[in-house]
Amino acid sequence: MKSTYRKIIIGMVVIGLVFGILGFAIKTVRNGKIHISERTNTECLTEERVFDEADILTDEEEEGLRQLIAEKEKECGGDIVLLLLNDPSVAEMADLRDYTQDFYDNNKFGWNAPAGNGVIYADNWAEDSNGHKNCWLCTAGKAKESVSSDDIDDIIDKTCEDVNDDPYHSYRLMINLVAQEMRGGKIFHFNISSLWPFLIALAAAGIFAGVNIGQNKGTDTTDNSTYVKKNGLSVNRKEDQYLRSHVTRRKIEKDSDSGSDLGGTGDFGGGGGYH
Repeated sequence: MKSTYRKIIIGMVVIGLVFGILGFAIKTVRNGKIHISERTNTECLTEERVFDEADILTDEEEEGLRQLIAEKEKECGGDIVLLLLNDPSVAEMADLRDYTQDFYDNNKFGWNAPAGNGVIYADNWAEDSNGHKNCWLCTAGKAKESVSSDDIDDIIDKTCEDVNDDPYHSYRLMINLVAQEMRGGKIFHFNISSLWPFLIALAAAGIFAGVNIGQNKGTDTTDNSTYVKKNGLSVNRKEDQYLRSHVTRRKIEKDSDSGSDLGGTGDFGGGGGYH
């Protein structure tokens, strides 16, 4: 009995420490205490971040996005570029990908160096051969590692949801999501309060204690006479039959029309979608 309670106490302490550390890490990220180095790229050819070549936004909206990008770049340590096109010559997904990567590379964007840390989101309002308006999110430097393909799919889905009706707010959402992924502090696409790890630790400790106490109570419930009938010993033969189970797994392919299976080329990562 003593060993069981000792295990329970040790388990509760371990669980508490793990979730306590997690809570501190989340709180640190949410409070902006992660150190971001100053921008060191002196070779970038422009300070502009919003290129509305499709004339989708008003002047006031462009300025609002510039201010938001300037704020978020300092928080995540990466360049954030928005490129809006209305160019039929790069309407197809692969062409838009290459054009976006070249635009980032040729202008020498990057927080730490040319073609360094950062992202560029290109949205072409010219329709492709399938009637789609394609977009591409290109990642470079550390952003290539911190913004996964699943993150890219999620960002594009949320951006494209209302972009036809409200492009300004959709692009603001994209900028916030991109910066959040580059900066960290988001788990499984949910914002987590620093209080939740404590509550999870408490619940996990309670379950751990309950299971172990229940298992302890479940022992020593039988003795030598439990299965002996009053007038003698009776043994029933029991056969257990095991059936083999076969599980078939099927790979689900992505829709090739969405362009999400292209991926970046060279030193770039990325993914695309359409609206």
